[in-house]
Amino acid sequence: MVKQQPYIKTFVCDVTGIKTTYTYNGSSIVNGIIKAEFDYPPGYLEAFNKKEKRQDNLPKTKRLYLNPVTGNEVSYARAKALKII
Repeated sequence: MVKQQPYIKTFVCDVTGIKTTYTYNGSSIVNGIIKAEFDYPPGYLEAFNKKEKRQDNLPKTKRLYLNPVTGNEVSYARAKALKII
């Protein structure tokens, strides 16, 4: 049996500059994702950390949290569901 090479697709967000690389099982996206890799542009996480420091005065339920898997900001309820906090 011949093993198929994984199918790799890369996207770059025009707004944030985050580069996302998806590796699919098999020769197309139909077979499912094996892994996803996220490359953040220089200064992206530092800017988020500065924003996070401004949120220190807010209650936990009003803050936004960074989802390390997607790089997006999520609400308190979503962060709790994802076990980020």
